[in-house]
Amino acid sequence: MNIDGLFIKQLIVELESSLDHARLEKIQQINQGSFLFRFYRRGKKHKLLIHLFAHDYRMFITQNDVVANETSQFLVSLKKHIEGAILTSISQYLSDRVVIFEFMVNDFIFGQQTFKLIFEAMGKHANLLLVKDKKIIDTYKKMFFDEGRQLLPQADFEFFPSDKKSFDDIDYHLIETPKQLQSTYMGISSKLATYLFHFKKQINEIEMNPTYDLDTNMFYICDIFDDKHEKQYFNDLSSMMDAYHTKKVISKTSYDQFINKQLKKYRIKDIHLKTQLNEAKEQLNIKDSADLIYMSGMNLNQKSHEISVFNQTIKLDEHLTLNENAQKLYKKYHKAKRSIDPILQQIEENENLIQLFEEFQTYLDLSSAIDLADFEQSLIPYGYTSKKQTQKQQKHKQKPHVLEIIDEDATYYIGKNSMQNSYITHDLAQQNDYWFHVKGAPGSHLIVKSSALTEKIIRKAAMLAAYHSKLRLSSSIPVDYTQIKHIKKIPHKPGYQVFYHVYKTIFIDIDELLIKSYLT
Repeated sequence: MNIDGLFIKQLIVELESSLDHARLEKIQQINQGSFLFRFYRRGKKHKLLIHLFAHDYRMFITQNDVVANETSQFLVSLKKHIEGAILTSISQYLSDRVVIFEFMVNDFIFGQQTFKLIFEAMGKHANLLLVKDKKIIDTYKKMFFDEGRQLLPQADFEFFPSDKKSFDDIDYHLIETPKQLQSTYMGISSKLATYLFHFKKQINEIEMNPTYDLDTNMFYICDIFDDKHEKQYFNDLSSMMDAYHTKKVISKTSYDQFINKQLKKYRIKDIHLKTQLNEAKEQLNIKDSADLIYMSGMNLNQKSHEISVFNQTIKLDEHLTLNENAQKLYKKYHKAKRSIDPILQQIEENENLIQLFEEFQTYLDLSSAIDLADFEQSLIPYGYTSKKQTQKQQKHKQKPHVLEIIDEDATYYIGKNSMQNSYITHDLAQQNDYWFHVKGAPGSHLIVKSSALTEKIIRKAAMLAAYHSKLRLSSSIPVDYTQIKHIKKIPHKPGYQVFYHVYKTIFIDIDELLIKSYLT
């Protein structure tokens, strides 16, 4: 990462285009050092993600689904004072790594009030502070010193003290090294200092070209990396940081390899089992040969390599008597007969596993970064071994993540794997809630909670269910829907399978623009 003052300056320009005068609808805490701010502006929703870790301090608008179920006193303070407020401005303190969000709140008692949410992107000192009238209301990291800057509620707020100059006009006549450039001007990282010094550029001469160096796993607002490195370019900083975050968190390759390996194994087994079944069925005809031996009227103690009965020739073991040959054939018949039911059971079990792993393929395609933790848990009972999962993590399982879409007239819950589907259908949903699923193909279970199921809700739910399914690229997609009270889990089947008899079906085409508006 190279988040310096110039990076912050350009990031603010991008954030203003999306968040200027947006309403802060909801504040959530993802984990110990990450917060999610959900904004609404001109019919669109935006998710601002802020990380406060020493080695991962970033702020960007994310397009990914995010699980946020942590809580803290600082989160309570944020919710109390600025949830529902209007973001009136975003600014930078001089050219430092400090972003100031100014919110306006209309209080029915105290009238119009102004709060400032200050993000300090300062490495191990990365922090988030809520300030009003130059007083700290609350701060994520609280610190007390005998003198100087205090980070405590009710303390006076002060910016980091610095005697550096703003980087707007660099005088290269006084600069002899990149290190001197960095120590003289505020907000210049070592990487940027080397680049600026080499080309003797002013800050306003740098052209925006967000670049992700894949070899070093670093990013910046322009290409300041080694020409020999493999790079990826983006249109904006948020999408670049979102991609960095996604790459850091997930990799679907190991899941895909495991699923394909298991599918190959089960499909080969299916061929072998069906071959065994055909052979067993053929062995049932042996009984007729044994019966004919006894019906022949011949001396059962004699030996022969073959006999003819009713124009049928029966091959025999010449070392055995006719009686012994007949008994041997009966044993083969009974063995074949006993084997058929177990083979049929194995075929059914194996076909269920093939169906399950084909569903896993669909679920993997549907999974975003945040869904993969639940998806991995679905694979573990079938032999997948997680390299990252520790015993401690196994003991402390959290509720599955579920995609939630809230409208004025309904709330939609979408499961993207077996764990999530089971959770929303049998734990989250009530008997009178509605369940949607694409007909006859793998896909998400979708639950609708609403006081009345209108045509608008049905069409939206059906489109979401169709989009999150294997049939998403088809047209006129059939989607079944019914109330939860009619849904029953199929016992003894791997994964999460249900059956229902009372239902209706709607045929829906996916409108990409509508889907995008639903999911953003």
